[in-house]
Amino acid sequence: MPHLLRFQAVLASVALLAGAVTISSPAFAGSSHGDVQVTTSAWDGTHPAAGPVTTTANFPGLVLTALNTAFNGQKATICSKIKAGLTAANSMGNGFTAHPDTSGPNAFICSLGAAPTSLDVRMQGGAFVIAYTITGNLLELTTTQPTVLGSGADPRFSVNFDATLSVTIPIPSSTGPLAAQSVIGSISNAHVNSQNLSAGIVQVLGSVINFFGGPNYQAMAQSALDSASVNLTSQANALLAPLNLSQLAGKGFTQITGTLTSTNGIALLLSQPINVPTHGNGNVAVTVEWQYGFGAPSGGCAALSTSAIVQVGPPSQGSPTAPAGTAGNGSGSPGLSGSWQRCELVIKGVPSGLPLTVSAKLNGGWNTTKYKVTGISPYGSASNIVTVGSAPGSIVFLIDVLPTGPLQTVATPPPAPAPTRHP
Repeated sequence: MPHLLRFQAVLASVALLAGAVTISSPAFAGSSHGDVQVTTSAWDGTHPAAGPVTTTANFPGLVLTALNTAFNGQKATICSKIKAGLTAANSMGNGFTAHPDTSGPNAFICSLGAAPTSLDVRMQGGAFVIAYTITGNLLELTTTQPTVLGSGADPRFSVNFDATLSVTIPIPSSTGPLAAQSVIGSISNAHVNSQNLSAGIVQVLGSVINFFGGPNYQAMAQSALDSASVNLTSQANALLAPLNLSQLAGKGFTQITGTLTSTNGIALLLSQPINVPTHGNGNVAVTVEWQYGFGAPSGGCAALSTSAIVQVGPPSQGSPTAPAGTAGNGSGSPGLSGSWQRCELVIKGVPSGLPLTVSAKLNGGWNTTKYKVTGISPYGSASNIVTVGSAPGSIVFLIDVLPTGPLQTVATPPPAPAPTRHP
């Protein structure tokens, strides 16, 4: 007999939808007690290094409790519909009908297992997908048989099986509660055992076993569930309703993302809308300098460019950045200031009041073979971050130049003192 028997049904919030739905066995993240954690993040673009995340609420075991309560409340309904399907005339084949007795030696027994103590959880798209598995389910029944052996030979047997509900809970909008959208059920690991096997009914019992191992049982189970209109979702959602995020939306937290906690629970992060400007009316003056006598950029100041970026998201989102303002290009010949040569550049149209990360780049070669450029670094505190306020921002970069050969063989002028004219 096939090892796996499956039925499946999609439960909507009002009733079961008709028709089978094929599902595969998902790879789940791991055991969870169904905890739900809600956090908020009020990130401020003027302090990009800060990512304040505050835990506002914890609901230990909320999802597990809701599903357990809903399942326990539906056990009798599920069993009555399965019984109705199996006690219908010729339900298991011509001449095979389960006895509907509620007591006595031919009693129809349906016992669904205890509610689980843990869930398996994974993320798929914009939803949490939860495997809710119930083991220890049992059917025990006596069926008629189309032989001359009489009712005394009616076979009695038991079926042990596992049941799994795959529950989909979309990441909610910030104005609504956590709610299950669909529940898909499946039966697996079904095993048939005889309760009164004798030599005279071996062939009859074989027919029963073939029924539970074949598509007819799958169709019957599907039909029983569909006709039951078991509304697990509405019962579960009534218990999930306390997690309503609308009160946080009133405080400006209108963006929501979902992930799993370290213990595979459900984590919901609510954020305030992030609208960091990348353009404005400010300018950043950039000076690029290098020591006189060490050469100069091939093509003059036109070989140099500068640009800025601004952080547009919090550290919790990977600290995303975007270009700020309009990149500046140099022009003309380098100027001379004491022992230093220099080029002046400007980044225009940057936003005010936000920390900008400024960079400078040499886009061409160096007009001497004696020296090579090893980098361009900010002057002074080695910071290339500037904030444009009421006065134009400014920043100085130094071109790092080294001899191309051994130091002792290169005649170089005495190094000029580091510039002190810049703040």
